[in-house]
Amino acid sequence: MGMYDRRHDRPHVSFGVIAMLVLIAVAAAIASGADQKVSWRFTDPDDKSPTQDPYDADDNPDGWRNDTNNTGPVTIQPGGCVYFGMTNAEKTGYTKSVWLDLNWFGYNPKDTFKTSSFGYYQGNKVKAHISSVGHNKKIRVSWQNCPAWEYIKLTNVDDMAQTVTIRPILKQTKCTKPSKRTADGSPGPDDTFEILDGTFGVPGQMLTPMRITALEIYPERQAPDPGGAAVMAAPPSSGVWSASFTPIDPLGAVRPGVRFATDGPGLMLEDAYDLHFSMIDGADTRYTLFALDADSGDWTDYIIDLRVTPWYEDFEIYGNAEPLDGSSGWAGWDADPAFGATTSAAESRSPPHSVEIKDNTDLVRSFGDADGGHWRFEAWQYIPSDFATGSSGQFAGSYLNMLNTYEPGQPHDPEHWSVQIQFDPTDGMCKVFHGDGLNTINVPYETDRWVKIQAEINLAEDWTQVFYDDFLVAEYCWIGGVTGDESGGGSGEEGGARAIAIVDLYAQDSTSIYYDDLSLVPVIEVCVADLAEPFGELNFFDVVAFIAAFNAMDPAADLAEPFGAFNFFDVAEYIGLFNAGCP
Repeated sequence: MGMYDRRHDRPHVSFGVIAMLVLIAVAAAIASGADQKVSWRFTDPDDKSPTQDPYDADDNPDGWRNDTNNTGPVTIQPGGCVYFGMTNAEKTGYTKSVWLDLNWFGYNPKDTFKTSSFGYYQGNKVKAHISSVGHNKKIRVSWQNCPAWEYIKLTNVDDMAQTVTIRPILKQTKCTKPSKRTADGSPGPDDTFEILDGTFGVPGQMLTPMRITALEIYPERQAPDPGGAAVMAAPPSSGVWSASFTPIDPLGAVRPGVRFATDGPGLMLEDAYDLHFSMIDGADTRYTLFALDADSGDWTDYIIDLRVTPWYEDFEIYGNAEPLDGSSGWAGWDADPAFGATTSAAESRSPPHSVEIKDNTDLVRSFGDADGGHWRFEAWQYIPSDFATGSSGQFAGSYLNMLNTYEPGQPHDPEHWSVQIQFDPTDGMCKVFHGDGLNTINVPYETDRWVKIQAEINLAEDWTQVFYDDFLVAEYCWIGGVTGDESGGGSGEEGGARAIAIVDLYAQDSTSIYYDDLSLVPVIEVCVADLAEPFGELNFFDVVAFIAAFNAMDPAADLAEPFGAFNFFDVAEYIGLFNAGCP
């Protein structure tokens, strides 16, 4: 395999600038008293910020702690709470948002934890706007004015104690001037959006029960048609629903939407409803749905993403042993249901189900819009220790494949294969194909535990990297890299395409392998060193912005371990990133 040249022109900092950066940043940090740490506790803060009520093992064991990355399993009783607190520089006319990633929980939090949050602005306690985003694993809280400090509260509303590990991924954003939301998604096939028989758990992943008396929905890109129909049907017990058009969402952002409101008691969690409305210039594929809880007076917003990608599959919406052919984009190879697969409760990484690949299974999932940019594919795999095959050689075992071109019933040429991984029980090896279709790089596969398989796919550069259990096994051209026929040196599209067409799970007469928590998501290229305008260019202004962030103890300057301690290592890390340049 030839060498792949990734050299770029990179800016460099002179020694004098490095020395100045180190001296100014460290000296100013010593003089600064700003505190941007994230703290946590089990007891009510009683209006005391992390700086007012710090933890002390002897004198104040219930105070705010800062060891958010080091805490082992703890038990939260029914009605018990966990609080996360942050301090800021209070600013009027600036917004503040904090993202809490709930991936640290070992279960689905929507059934067990209720979220609430408060900030302290000009000495008064103010509510936050709370959003659920993406499969119940992220919570965003925001304030229209940046508070002096705030906390997020998670309450165990289950009737059983929950054991968790306090390892939150908490992304704190600095106070910023409000800006209009950017458009996302692409036009749909028609000009109408509908939710049919939609319980609130379907479009929005509710975290807690609500009594809904108003819904507002906003397309990301298109405008609703004021001359078109906007109708909502709901149980008569919820009242009479009326529709109107609204130019401003509940967060204050200016964008056209549709409001549905009732004159009655409203919808409960178990109630189904239908709604639809028309748009002027084609349907969107991404929407924001706001729901008003009549009991609390709070709005909660939910993302409705109808795009083919980003894509996530955890098999939780299916029943046990449910056939997948024809469901959610899954199909048998060449649209043949005989090659389909079923869900299974025998093994699962995120309970209750995974997909079982065995016998003659050849299951594919198609992607329609992954045709440019940088992508990350992940799949979690479980191979039982008694895994066996009825074949030998290249036909032994089970395969995970990815193709760059795929049309059911049409010829599948060699250059269409971009990832081909064989799990061969005759020698216990995971074999990643590359080169001429026969070469493989082999590593032992793991049994009786869930293992991550990952492909980093840079379509712009026609390059992919394949990882097994976080180990880089192989890297090669995306087009034709499996077979060696690169159709123009790895940069032409004569036989393949710079696209991700399908993932293919192929049993090939083998016993069961299980897959769970699959995803295909775009990778956003972030240049950590690019902190100031003009963005996309590294210069002296980025250095000045880093110094200011370092002095303010802003998380943007917290680049090296130990995190939370702003010191020389953060400065050294920034210098290295600056010299490395941006992608």
